[in-house]
Order: sequence, then structure tokens, then C-alpha cells
Amino acid sequence: MTLAELTAFWRSARRSADRSDELRLCAVMASVYAIVGVQLPFLPIWLGARGFDATEIAALLAAPPAIRIFSTLVSSRIADRWRRHGAVLVVHLFGSALAFALLGLTCGFLATLAAIALLAMAQGPVNSLADGMVLGEARQRRLEGRGTLHYSFIRGFGSLAILVVLLASGPVAAAIPNGALIWLIGGVALAAAISAFLATSGLAGAGARRETDVAEQPLEKPVLVAIVVAAATLILVSQALSLGFASLHWKAKGFDDGFVSLGWSAALLTEVAFFFLAARWFGGERNAALHLSLSGAAAVARWLWMASDPGALGILSAQAMHGLTCGAAQLGPAYLLARLAGPTRLAQAQGWLAAAYAAGLSLTTLACGPLYSRYGESSYLAMAAMAASGFVLSLAVKRAIDREERAPAR
Repeated sequence: MTLAELTAFWRSARRSADRSDELRLCAVMASVYAIVGVQLPFLPIWLGARGFDATEIAALLAAPPAIRIFSTLVSSRIADRWRRHGAVLVVHLFGSALAFALLGLTCGFLATLAAIALLAMAQGPVNSLADGMVLGEARQRRLEGRGTLHYSFIRGFGSLAILVVLLASGPVAAAIPNGALIWLIGGVALAAAISAFLATSGLAGAGARRETDVAEQPLEKPVLVAIVVAAATLILVSQALSLGFASLHWKAKGFDDGFVSLGWSAALLTEVAFFFLAARWFGGERNAALHLSLSGAAAVARWLWMASDPGALGILSAQAMHGLTCGAAQLGPAYLLARLAGPTRLAQAQGWLAAAYAAGLSLTTLACGPLYSRYGESSYLAMAAMAASGFVLSLAVKRAIDREERAPAR
């Protein structure tokens, strides 16, 4: 065999290995996000079926984000140091499945709160760990001059998994008592953990993997990193009212579980489309700061529309803005933080945002209980104000990034 043939064979094998890793990363991302498809719409309904009122539900939903802060910061740090993102991720996913089982066996507010606290510890870092795996692989390919791996495309499979599970779970949820919904959620969590285990077992180091000799460097722009985190947090946290009470409000208006599933499906369809199209049509990493600003503007418009308490078509149209208010608010900061924090903090940087989001979501969700009980849909005006604050900060981020990109040309 000639040298040219050996080179061609090696390149072909490398492309095949890269393709296999891409498919495995897609499976990991789908596993991480699949649980959202049942937990988001149906956990509040299950809590309501257990006899908890709006204030108690708000307290139970507010507890997990606060608890996730600790596990997110600790586990993401460990994973970056050990370069064992996949192993740490799988442990947390199996812990989530166990926590759902415990939750289904609880009775009373305090016992339910304790089980939810365990669930929060398990679920806290999973998104950051998955992001670290994908961003690490993307960086490694750039360094080695191999084909580009688009984070946005891989992340799209996470949203697609949410959509598929959401559509599939709607009829199942409608056919079983509301009090049994926790077992549907737990079953999806267990399947996701098994899937992630199988997917990560074939990855060479499970992401972020070969730069073990790179020393951790101080942050060059800590203020800009903080502003990125603050802007994204305000925009993402403005979803708190919708996440906690939209399903309950729709059911109170007479809509059934099928409409609840449809409403969240409309949101996920646009999110999936955004992630899959972001790299090719929306500039991908090049427009990271713009994505953040667009998400803030869209969130303001969405919550103002929801504050008018629209009918069925209005709800679906507002949910269809989710691709920008959520998708762009995740994609832009993911790219920005990976760029600003450096290769040794791929999971940690995402963990900083996850921790800030958890803290903000906890406080906001807790406030949303009495706010929604008193003002109903008008409470979305407060969410619009929060998103507007994030939008203003995002403009500062975009200005700083644009100035940085123009600097070498001067």
C-alpha cells in the first residue's frame, strides 16, 4: 500500500470516527433534554393532583433551581479537571431517575420538598456537562484542522427530543390519572439515563478530552463574562411564570391535556428549527452576541402578548416565539462563554450561567406564586420588564464584542 493510499485510508477512518462521535453526541444531548418533555408540562399538574395549592406549588418548583447551584458548580468543576464529562453526566442522570421514583412514593409537603431537593441535586449540572462535551469536541476539531462541529446542530437534537417526548406523552398523560403522571416522568428519566450511558461509552474520553496539559489561565475579561451571564439570566428567567403556571392556567381556562401538549409542542417546534438552522442561516458562532440581543427583544414582545390573556390561537402564536426567547438565549451565551472563558473551563463556564439561572429562577418562581394568584395573566408584565433589563445588558455585550472584533483591524 502506497503512502497516498495510507493517507487516504487514515482520512476516511478519521471521518468515520468523527461521524460516529457526532451521532453519539446527538444521542447524549437528546438523552439530557428528553426529560423536559414530560417534566415541564406535567410535574406542576401532578403536584396539583396531590392537593398542593398555587403557593405551595410555587415553593416546590422554586426549591430545585436554588439547590442546583451547588451541584452545578461542583460537578462541572470536577468534570473539567478530570476530563470525565461523560461519566459524571451519566451518574447524575441515573440519580435523577432514582429521585423521581422517591418523589412518587412521598406524601405531604415536607417529604415532597425533600425528594425534589434530591432531584435538583441530580439534575443540576447535566446541561452544563453535555455542553462541555460538545464544545470540547468542537474546539478539538478546530485545533486539529478537521471538519467543523456545530454546537447549535448538536443542541438541536436536545430540543427535538423534548418535542418528540412531549408529543408522545400527551396522549399517555390524558389516558392516566393525574396522580400517576410522576411514573410517566420517572420512566422517561430512566430511559434517558440508559441511553446516555450507551452513547458516552463509545466516546474517546467523552468530550473536552485531549487538552489535559493546558494550565488554567485567569479570565481575561471577567466583567464581560459577568454581563453575559446577567443578560442571559434575566432573559431566561423571564420564562418563570410560563414554566410554572402556563399549563395550570390553560387547564383552568378549559383546555385539556392535549392542548397543553400542543402548546408546548408549538414552542419546541420553533426551538428545534432555530437550533438546526442557526449555523447555516443565522450565522452560528459569528452572531453569538446578536442572538442574545434578539432573544431579549423577542421575550419582551412575547410576555406583553401573554399578558393580554389571548385565546387558543394567541397562546399558540406566543408559544411559537419560544425559538428566539429560549433557543437564541441559550445559543448566544454558550458560544460567548466558551470563547471568553477558555478551553479549561468549557463545562464550568456553562455552569456559571446555569447556576445564575438556577438562582434567578428560584427567586422568580417563588414570587410568581402569589403574583399569579393575585394578578393572573397580567403577571406577565413583570416578566416583560425582566426581559427588557436583559435586553439592555445584551446590547452592552454586543457593543463590547463588536469593538473587540474590530480592534485588530485598527
